[in-house]
Amino acid sequence: MKNNYTLVAVNAKYIHSNLSLQYIRSYCQTKNISLNFLELNINDNIDKIINDIYLTKSNVFAFSCYIWNIEIILKICSSLKKIIPDSIIILGGPEVSYESIELMNCHKLYIDYIIYGEGEITFYELLRYLEDEKTDIKSIQGLIYKNNESISMNKKRKEISDLDSIPFPYKDISNYKNKIIYYETSRGCPFQCQYCLSSIEKSVRYFSLDRVYKDIDYFIENQVKQVKLVDRTFNSDKKRCLSILNYIISKNGKTNFHFEISPKLIDEDFITVIKKAPVNLFQFEIGIQSTNPATLRAVRRKELFKDTKSNIKSVLDLGLFHIHLDLIAGLPCEDIYSFENSFNDAYSLQPDMLQLGFLKLLKGSGLRTNAVKYKIEYRDYPPYEVLSTDCLSFENMLLLKNVESMLNTFYNSGRFIKSIAYIEKKYFNSPFKLYLALADYFNKKGYLRNALKNVDLYSILYNFVSDSYGMTLTFNELLKYDYFVSFGMPIPSFVKRFENSGIKALVNSFLKNEENIKKYLPELQSMDIRKKLKAIHFETFYIDVTGDLKEKEVVLFKLKNTKKECKNKIISIDINKLKE
Repeated sequence: MKNNYTLVAVNAKYIHSNLSLQYIRSYCQTKNISLNFLELNINDNIDKIINDIYLTKSNVFAFSCYIWNIEIILKICSSLKKIIPDSIIILGGPEVSYESIELMNCHKLYIDYIIYGEGEITFYELLRYLEDEKTDIKSIQGLIYKNNESISMNKKRKEISDLDSIPFPYKDISNYKNKIIYYETSRGCPFQCQYCLSSIEKSVRYFSLDRVYKDIDYFIENQVKQVKLVDRTFNSDKKRCLSILNYIISKNGKTNFHFEISPKLIDEDFITVIKKAPVNLFQFEIGIQSTNPATLRAVRRKELFKDTKSNIKSVLDLGLFHIHLDLIAGLPCEDIYSFENSFNDAYSLQPDMLQLGFLKLLKGSGLRTNAVKYKIEYRDYPPYEVLSTDCLSFENMLLLKNVESMLNTFYNSGRFIKSIAYIEKKYFNSPFKLYLALADYFNKKGYLRNALKNVDLYSILYNFVSDSYGMTLTFNELLKYDYFVSFGMPIPSFVKRFENSGIKALVNSFLKNEENIKKYLPELQSMDIRKKLKAIHFETFYIDVTGDLKEKEVVLFKLKNTKKECKNKIISIDINKLKE
């Protein structure tokens, strides 16, 4: 019977794409082998996932495995083998490329093959074997398989030296219109960070620039919304990095490109290139991880914060791009006080997003090998997250989890920019202590256990300040401003509003004046007054919330567009100007 093959991607979210299986499908297509491709996600109902896989009417299934999908994949495979007893199940990916024999032994009733390491060539050779058993299975490098009652592990496959031999993975982009496209221009990393699997590779391999330019053209021409590069350190080769950035800028496209870069390698040449880019063409993710020198030495990370702070700031100061900074809790030699310093150091840079992540002891990583040395206790199941270390207790970890929740709610959401900055500067000498205090308040009130609506968060923050420090006019107005920017009207009733009986008449008069419209709100030109009023929100403020915070009556106008556009289109008018 001829085999029917299906590659199954179980992604973390619907908007994600699976690069590795796309590579495998494209590589096999060049060998005239057609494969079904099924893209699902871990939030789907498992019964629906199994049904969708079954309905492909395939008998060979291949899965790409990561820490965030391995558990559901094993459950899927167990059921598939019962439904289709003669089916062949193949696993690959980073989560099964280490401690593979143990995994196969534990699940040998339904796992038939494991591909470890790079999978394109190994998968193709395995398919040839499955089609024609004259092929010697022992000759397939990078393969683990059942051999009667034992498990056999073939020699490791050498890394592909010519990456251009791997075909472009996205031949049909139509299914990815509203998804993030994952893409790479290189494999490997020059650094040795002990929490990362990329440190295992001893060198960096690159796709040719001609190939990369061609791929970029394809993304831009097809108006892909975002391309997220998975290169571990995109700027590791300065000349190459700048060439690619310049090329993207020259194309005048709308596609956003996201890069992970090393702060150590940011220099004047890098800044000179990126400041030519239009707003939001790029996103940069910069790993700080810790600012404790002892911690950085322990994980073999040679990027001291004192040496890289100004580099990061030079990118942020441009104000052109979304900047994402990373911290990792649970690294060696970092206690709660040291982490507070790391947090405050990173927070002081005011990135668009500060991600507080928790150490994962990945299979094959240096820190997993040295877990006993640093007394790192971690969960035995994926994602192998740290429980405690010789410096951080489990109780400390719980505190940091709550701080992370508050950070995401009040900083990373971007909905409390002015009000949270006011609280931090007026009442706290440490940003970390602000989020710790918020976490304590949420915990005491029982909010951490409940799902809260956005309007509830404004009310809670209002009460947090009122209960702890007393309400001020400035905070009231800044919280009102944050709500107005994010959601418009109506303003929640708990916020004090200063209604002016004559304000609507003044606004009407202001909007009827075409000179005012042309100067302040050109988007409303040619509309009659009724349409103008429908197209805007307006609210009175008793301090200049967009300026120097002096007690000066102003009216803010906000266009009713998308949230992103609204945040960029807030017009502040002195009430005295409305009266003119």
